[in-house]
Amino acid sequence: MIMIIILFFIFTFVYEWAYLKKKSRKKRTFWIVFCIMGMAFSYCIATVVFKHMPSPNNLIQFLFSPIQQKIIGKVD
Repeated sequence: MIMIIILFFIFTFVYEWAYLKKKSRKKRTFWIVFCIMGMAFSYCIATVVFKHMPSPNNLIQFLFSPIQQKIIGKVD
């Protein structure tokens, strides 16, 4: 599983690098893109290595369930 994640991020890194070079982006843009990729990669690896880490799904459901309830018209 970790190898699949690593290969996916390597492919994404190369694609992003080529895109940013082709569009002549600033160094700041490179830093922003690759720092976000690094954080995402760290989180993906951490979820595989540490099975007991909390899932972000509960936080997402907590934040957006009231909005969803209003959209579908349910009233508690």
